[in-house]
Amino acid sequence: MNRRRFLASVPLALLYARAGHAFAQVPPAAGLRALADRKSFRFGSAIDLQNINDPIASEIYIDNVNSITPRNELKWNATEKRPGVFSFGSADRMVAFARKNNMRVYGHTLIWYRVPEWVSDITDAKTIQATMNRHIKQVVTRYKNSIDAWDVVNEPLEYDAPDLRDCVFRRLLGDEYIRMSFDMAHQANPDATLVLNETHLEKKSDVFEQKRARILKIVEDLVAKKTPINAVGLQAHFRPGLDRIDPEGMGRFCAALKEMGIGVFITELDASCHFLNRDKGFTPASYADIFSDVITVAAEHGDLKGVTVWGMSEKYADRDEKGADPNAACTKRVNLYDDNNAPRSAIDGIRRAIEAM
Repeated sequence: MNRRRFLASVPLALLYARAGHAFAQVPPAAGLRALADRKSFRFGSAIDLQNINDPIASEIYIDNVNSITPRNELKWNATEKRPGVFSFGSADRMVAFARKNNMRVYGHTLIWYRVPEWVSDITDAKTIQATMNRHIKQVVTRYKNSIDAWDVVNEPLEYDAPDLRDCVFRRLLGDEYIRMSFDMAHQANPDATLVLNETHLEKKSDVFEQKRARILKIVEDLVAKKTPINAVGLQAHFRPGLDRIDPEGMGRFCAALKEMGIGVFITELDASCHFLNRDKGFTPASYADIFSDVITVAAEHGDLKGVTVWGMSEKYADRDEKGADPNAACTKRVNLYDDNNAPRSAIDGIRRAIEAM
């Protein structure tokens, strides 16, 4: 008997007892994976090792997604803590879970400003370029047959500004570090889809419009230099009461990318609880509209390659410590299931958007 049939055959209370959980509602199959497969659409989620180890959590992933993004296990701080010493045990387990359950794997991330201290301490261009090349080559080559898409450069701009971020790569190599990163990743795996991932590209404000313009200029320059970039990632972390989707600005942005032959991924879709009470007109049901609208705009105006939510169930997530109101509708970042593994309205919003494609 395979694992899914076993889980289906065991009484729910007994299953929770065996898993070491107090009894809680087990979500009905949301049908998102079946829908995504039927549409030949990539729908995924960030995942942690603890999710793989928990039979209830892992079943939620198996029922809902056909792609996973290891949340931390492929970052530089996990794979190369010391110069030239690589550790892939945790990432290998993620890849094995995906292979066992017929899922794709989205790699996150190769070049980011958050690196081990020894990388930040490098002071000359030749050394940092060689270090980048070694790191990208080792990681991408190892998973050449397992990971088909990568966030090559993550968050090259400042969080709330259109300026290029001050990081060790840019300090020593200038703006060319972005192009170099994509060239290195392509050399390691010419068949991989290579993505530039950034924050706030889907939201409404003058600053975020400037961020969209800056990313478009970066992409235009990369395309002009025949850099092997395939897509831009829109993180889509929303802060209810603070953020609003900008359908017009986001739509223009996605359309401009499409005209250049560049696709779009939604890479980290979720919502933050600690802004919830700032908007008196916002209710938890509104998450359905947030999740649906961002997918729909990208699909209607751009070449949408896939959607990834930044986690499946709040039950297995860390508490949002950034000023979370304990009396708010939630105390963690909003995913598809709440702290009791009950489905949130976000599932219906995603279903609507995918069905309309």
